[in-house]
Amino acid sequence: PKRRSERLSRRRSTLINKAHELAEFCDIDIALIIRNRRTSRYFTSNSVDLASWPPFKEQIASRWP
Repeated sequence: PKRRSERLSRRRSTLINKAHELAEFCDIDIALIIRNRRTSRYFTSNSVDLASWPPFKEQIASRWP
């Protein structure tokens, strides 16, 4: 349904904006992964533009099980 996808898009946008604000105010790096359970599509956002950031899934899984 279109209404659901619009709501999801708006909430995703808000979450990404909040993550960027947090990164800026707290001087931290943030990697955000959002996966839609129904479609399995995922969206990524990060607070820095480095080749080594965000970490690979394997690196994340080994640190935070």
